[in-house]
Amino acid sequence: MHRLIPAGLAAFLAAAVLACAPGGGVESVPRERPPTPLDSLPLASDVRMDSAGYLAGSFVGEGTSREVHLLSSDTVLIEALARRFRPDLFQDEFGLWHNLRRARVVTLTPRERRRTVAGRGPRAALAMVGSPLGHTEVTVSEVLLRGSRCIERGARGARAELIVQTEPAADDPPLRGPVLGTFLSAGESDRRERGLIRRPQLPEPSPALVDELIERTALDLDSTFAARYPGLQLRPLHSARIEVNTLADIDAADVIPFRAGGNRVRYAVSLRQRRVVGGRDTLVATAVMAWDSAGAWRQEIFQPTLLSSTGGRLDAYGPVGRPVYWRRLQPISDVAYSRDNIWMEQVNVRDGRVVWGIIQPRGNVVVAAAEVEGVCG
Repeated sequence: MHRLIPAGLAAFLAAAVLACAPGGGVESVPRERPPTPLDSLPLASDVRMDSAGYLAGSFVGEGTSREVHLLSSDTVLIEALARRFRPDLFQDEFGLWHNLRRARVVTLTPRERRRTVAGRGPRAALAMVGSPLGHTEVTVSEVLLRGSRCIERGARGARAELIVQTEPAADDPPLRGPVLGTFLSAGESDRRERGLIRRPQLPEPSPALVDELIERTALDLDSTFAARYPGLQLRPLHSARIEVNTLADIDAADVIPFRAGGNRVRYAVSLRQRRVVGGRDTLVATAVMAWDSAGAWRQEIFQPTLLSSTGGRLDAYGPVGRPVYWRRLQPISDVAYSRDNIWMEQVNVRDGRVVWGIIQPRGNVVVAAAEVEGVCG
């Protein structure tokens, strides 16, 4: 006689059998799920300063052939730095932000022959800079506070800028271009390998794969906006050519490979592509997404956004639209893990603000972001 198995128990047993099946079926560990997409890049900083004046945390920045500039828009950090190393900025009725705006640039690291009572200025137990090709140890050569140009009271637009350089004995590190600066505390620095650590450069995707990644992203944009605006009837500009990894902003795409952990390689795509509504009005569809080569992994890093174009001027479409797009994507070697972060630039088309930011795509986590240009920058 056959016994009836309750439906819930039957489903559990079937899942268990599939989990044990070789070479396929359900994985025995929870599947990785795409994280929730971001709306935009907020100004973000985890930098802190201890009682001895040592910094720890992450900075977004960019390097030249000679030095690297790391930035933070964290007003709490700026105020703490000024209070410790330039208390004179507080010693009148105007206050810190007015005095910074009036001075425009204030240094916290005077030359040795002009050393102040405050000491050497901010330091780091171990400072590392990550680039697309690895990360290397650096030293802080100068710390600047830049005042905001805002007329109204407040701190918006103020920045801390750290200039770092490689050790003289170090090999030529890949520091030109977008970077992530990581300052470690004394306890953390004891557990990290020092000097230059190179990582093999990932091969660029083939032209056919690039076209496929852009097409996937474009189709995803059209599907999203068809559901969001059912009566809009967007049509692509078939004559518009998509420029890839150039300086173009519209009808352009950035396509980069990045390490997603282990041996997995994924591809980040930032697409800014024009659409036509009713044969007259032009809109620009934008998004940043991540894919694998087969198309099995689909991840929205930012919520897709739609921009209106009037007389060549862009703005948010609709009353709740976001007036931003993203460009200049670059993979950045993570200091602590074998995976990559993604460096990017966010442009606000309404007020001209430009924000540099670094995102860890594993969780769509903003590692660091700072304003580099804008109405009060």
